[in-house]
Amino acid sequence: MDCRHLLPSSAKNMNPVAAIEDVLEAFGKAAYHTQLMEYNIVSIWMVDSVTQGASLSEQDLLRFQGDWGKKTFGQLLKPLQRSSRLSEEIKGFLEQLRVIRNRLMHRFFLDVASDLQNDTGRERTVAELRQMTELLMKGHRFFEDVLSTYLKDFGVDAEAIRRQVLQRCEHAGDSPAEGNPPMRSE
Repeated sequence: MDCRHLLPSSAKNMNPVAAIEDVLEAFGKAAYHTQLMEYNIVSIWMVDSVTQGASLSEQDLLRFQGDWGKKTFGQLLKPLQRSSRLSEEIKGFLEQLRVIRNRLMHRFFLDVASDLQNDTGRERTVAELRQMTELLMKGHRFFEDVLSTYLKDFGVDAEAIRRQVLQRCEHAGDSPAEGNPPMRSE
């Protein structure tokens, strides 16, 4: 299924010649924003579980996180898409995110396999990935704003926590790049 019609029509950021590394870099950026978006959605559901009394202990919360972490992106979105409180515009945006995210994670390289064989196709692929990234970044920011607002309702300043974490990483010598969270060490 070709989902290109869901993306913005501009393709202004095309490189003169795109190498496979450019495709992989663009894919990585899109995947990065997808994971951040999913993390924020799971976090929203976790905060909701605490506020509704479903997760009363740390063990409950960890179990809840594990359960929600196993859900598909569509399953994470389903309660939102069924909500009578959300406008049809937001529901449409959520559906766009679901379709684009699923194509990116499950079929993208199969869909563009023939394009990867030549410069023009790789340029087109990089441009498409950049457009996908723009949409996924909007989704990431949307859920980040929802989470931040939700936390503020309970007196938690998510931005202050983020600054503290970044500050601790910088003091530990793990100075993250601008706008990028620190990488965890395994």
